[in-house]
Amino acid sequence: MAKPVLVLISGAPATGKTVLARRLGEALPVPVIERDAIKETLFDSLGVGDREWSKKLGAASFAVFYLSAETHLTAGQSVIAEAAFHRPYSIRWLDRVRERFEVKVLELHCHADPETAFHRYMRRSRTTERHAGHDAGMSTDAQAREWRQQYLVYGPLTCGTELFRIDTTDFATVDNEAVIARVRAALNLCADC
Repeated sequence: MAKPVLVLISGAPATGKTVLARRLGEALPVPVIERDAIKETLFDSLGVGDREWSKKLGAASFAVFYLSAETHLTAGQSVIAEAAFHRPYSIRWLDRVRERFEVKVLELHCHADPETAFHRYMRRSRTTERHAGHDAGMSTDAQAREWRQQYLVYGPLTCGTELFRIDTTDFATVDNEAVIARVRAALNLCADC
């Protein structure tokens, strides 16, 4: 049996991770796990509270997210896992995954000019595009301050041949077909699969 592949889609908020994950999910026969979808489901089930509540649900959603990815890997299934991975914590999780599973890793790291990503994030936070629970109880200034303070913790988790960087400063220039082909090759899928 071939090794399962853990495809990580990483990057700071507002760098296009979710859009990429959904494109891959439409193009490839591999399950996609979105961390924000888990957190938003928890908000919908348990309610939206203040910032501390959001952080608590954030930690819980990462626990469920990690468990979901590991469940697929335990079954020998490849999986695409998309999140704004906090580098210090997520590297420890990835190290444990490597110890526990015989797995191949491919990281698609979305990055953009920081000011471009920041403006996307702030624009998105003022619309219904972003679930209200994420920034509950935070002023616009507090959201901006937090994003700028945390931007650097969203760096890549891997390096070398496991890392494929995608510049999303201008979404129109992203070669989606090349990204899909790269993932398809990592998964050892035929061109028609």
